[in-house]
Amino acid sequence: MKKFIQLIGFLVIILYGCSPDPVKIEEENLESIDEHETVEKQEIVTDESELVKAQFVQMLEAIDNNNEEGFLEYQNSANSLFYKEQKRWVEEAIFKKQQGYTFSVNIGEVNLMSSDKGDMELIVNMKYQDKGTQNKVIYSIVKLKNKWVIDDVPFKTISEGNIAVLYVSDLEEQALTVLREASDIVHLYNNEFGWDPKDITIKLYDSREQVSATIPWIGLTGWNETGESLKLMIEPSASYSTLAHELGHNMLSDFSNDNVSLYIQEGFATLLQHVVEKDAAGKPVINLNNLPYREQKLISNRDLVFLSIDDLNKLDYNNTFEIYGLGFLLTNYLIKTQGFDKFMTMVKELINEPYIDSRSEHKLQILSERTTKAIEKVYGTTDQVSDGYINYFTKKK
Repeated sequence: MKKFIQLIGFLVIILYGCSPDPVKIEEENLESIDEHETVEKQEIVTDESELVKAQFVQMLEAIDNNNEEGFLEYQNSANSLFYKEQKRWVEEAIFKKQQGYTFSVNIGEVNLMSSDKGDMELIVNMKYQDKGTQNKVIYSIVKLKNKWVIDDVPFKTISEGNIAVLYVSDLEEQALTVLREASDIVHLYNNEFGWDPKDITIKLYDSREQVSATIPWIGLTGWNETGESLKLMIEPSASYSTLAHELGHNMLSDFSNDNVSLYIQEGFATLLQHVVEKDAAGKPVINLNNLPYREQKLISNRDLVFLSIDDLNKLDYNNTFEIYGLGFLLTNYLIKTQGFDKFMTMVKELINEPYIDSRSEHKLQILSERTTKAIEKVYGTTDQVSDGYINYFTKKK
């Protein structure tokens, strides 16, 4: 390249006498050299991006082959929370395929910012029966020990006390709101129920596709499991009630060593979602007067069929209407007729049961059996409790 520049200079001198603007000739040629160098750099970056993409193909093969260990080799183990979530991610993917889901992952664009940092788009395709989605998320990638690994979504962070909110770049204002509201709700739950949580991490996303891709799930706007972050899609009109719901999950898990059945978990969280509201001063309060509207909406649903606790224990996690709807009615009945304190006594009966390090839908049967024992110890036989809540709401129809 250096020799090529010298040759151009020599030609300029020779042509000086017949050139109307020798300076212009030199500038034009130097500009063409700069353009040539830019093209060369772009080609190098493109080549490197393709090499990075080719490396991660082995991660995709690990997913296809249900190879958890092989998948985790491509996750940043130094990022402990993210690594835990990715371990749960691949376990979920394997589980979903066993449940009959069609599942595949593809790599989209790879963009490199430097020789050891960049980002990569993952496209998660899922289909179950007649429902299917294509969810997308962009992850940071870093080069560690000559190997590229995934290192979570490129979040920014704000925190207050033991609560941290991680957010994508365009959500700073919403993140500040979520941090303030989460702090207020945790304070409310501390005053009402004595909940003193450890560190809470909330991750905010700007689309349903991003949240769902990081679980992986066909479609959701919120997610919370013990050992993971609380994940939320920003929905301005629903963020407060969603936080009340998801933080309710955190609280029950802490009180029970994550041993509460799924229908009680979702029933209680749904109840909180509808009764936690802001007072005139903007502070959260619990207003049980909000419950009748939700009750009537459920019991007037033509698809509603009351189930006993024994039958609730047999539900599959895909029975979302029953788990959320009947779980809410059962929990609502217990709390309205016998109070929060007795309900929490039942939940805390589970604290000495061993912790199972997996997501709730992977341990449904065990959690249902343990919760049944706690219900019987505090409230009476499952037949009595089942008849009680069914009769209570049948009369309201």
